[in-house]
Amino acid sequence: MNSSTNRVIIVYDNRDLTNSDIAPFVGTRRYGEIIYQRQTLKRKLIDALPLWAQKEIVYLENNDDVQVLRAKLEGIGNDVSLFVMSSAAGIINLDGFAQLIERLPYAEEDFTDRRYKPLVCFFKSSKKLLDAWQQFLVAPIHTWTDPWLDVEQLSSVDIFDLSTIQDFLMFISGATEARHFNAMSIGTYFYTKTSTDKQKIAAEYTFFNLVPESMQVWLVQPFDFKQTVDSASYKMMRYYLADAALQWVHSAFTPESFERFIERVLFFINERPKKPCAAKDSLACADALYLEKLDKRFGELINTAEGKKVDALLSGANPALNLANQITRLKTLYTKYRPAFAAEYLVVGHGDPCFSNTLYDQQRSILKFIDPKGAVNEADIWTHHLYDLAKISHSVMGNYDFINNGLFELTLDNENNIQLATHAKNHAPLKAIFLNHLKRYGYDWRHVRLAEATLFLSMLPLHIDHPKKVVAFVLTAAEILDEIENDK
Repeated sequence: MNSSTNRVIIVYDNRDLTNSDIAPFVGTRRYGEIIYQRQTLKRKLIDALPLWAQKEIVYLENNDDVQVLRAKLEGIGNDVSLFVMSSAAGIINLDGFAQLIERLPYAEEDFTDRRYKPLVCFFKSSKKLLDAWQQFLVAPIHTWTDPWLDVEQLSSVDIFDLSTIQDFLMFISGATEARHFNAMSIGTYFYTKTSTDKQKIAAEYTFFNLVPESMQVWLVQPFDFKQTVDSASYKMMRYYLADAALQWVHSAFTPESFERFIERVLFFINERPKKPCAAKDSLACADALYLEKLDKRFGELINTAEGKKVDALLSGANPALNLANQITRLKTLYTKYRPAFAAEYLVVGHGDPCFSNTLYDQQRSILKFIDPKGAVNEADIWTHHLYDLAKISHSVMGNYDFINNGLFELTLDNENNIQLATHAKNHAPLKAIFLNHLKRYGYDWRHVRLAEATLFLSMLPLHIDHPKKVVAFVLTAAEILDEIENDK
């Protein structure tokens, strides 16, 4: 800014806690602490601001912060403008928002984003806010009931009110991260999923019509399949439901609500259509999923420069952590428990019912699954009975969604061992509930978690664009193998 422009103070008002409509999705927390695409909303907004605005930002989380702001304004005088923003403001077009902020020093008129309960307010002179200071001290502007009829209304940037359930669900869709070969376009009524892996997209599209009707009711129907030279895509109806990964990483489940959720998920697992088969055929299916795919993926990873770097990092910290050793450990355990993987049936498998592919409404107990593995013919829909369960377990027991969303730290201890710490809080009782349900349905946790360990190791090349994440997956798999090896 130069001398001909106005100084602008950016006020980020993060005093509000999520209300009773929003807490079931993200827990009780300040809106700015909601995680969206691997970052908190607060951090994401700050990173989008011009550098001058980042230096002029003031954060409010309590009344003491409000008093500090007043002292700052009184020290500056009336020659300062204010841009007050509620942390409940959801902004998707951050580039457009940054352009708005860049223009603020030249603004001549007050404005808000809406007439009633605005989420952003621009005051040409700070005196206007100081005149209403007692009201501002008591509550954020977003909660004031008087209309703002005499000021301009912002139209250049769409702002969602995250304190309302409709806006929250519209905004938060797509909050968890897609893999590097996928892209998701979100419209008002439909999702469009696009990938360079054209065969996989075609198989996902075909899958719905191949599975029995009893399975279809749990799925979101795909339509409008299209293919180009470089990619393929299909559409799905947009349901305004939050995925379970969002709720899990925000600690939004209570033991009671998680019990209801996991009961429905495991009901789906146990109600999947079955077809009889010989035990040897079931074992052949298990070998293909848990060993052959792992060998193929390991070969893909270890022959890349990135894979070699990850392996060197792990081996340098602890030789026992090298990738080949983890594969050997897993195969040894699989050989030991392989007879228990035999069954006299196969099931219709979703293929990837992890929490980010599970849409769930806690209040209405609505459950839908998206993004199945796919199938091009009827034979492809059948799978080993533990595979889907292992996918669910890697979200519950393996903290997959924390790792996948970057909610973890890697540190070195005094003995140079790499330590993994996720941001999971109060999840131990929920994990116990899951294990109790496994036991109730007759599953041995060791078999489920062994299958889960193969998932963590076989997914490594799919996430190689985030090497830190790959290291976390290896450490998680190693911990699972430790638990099984040490079980007496």
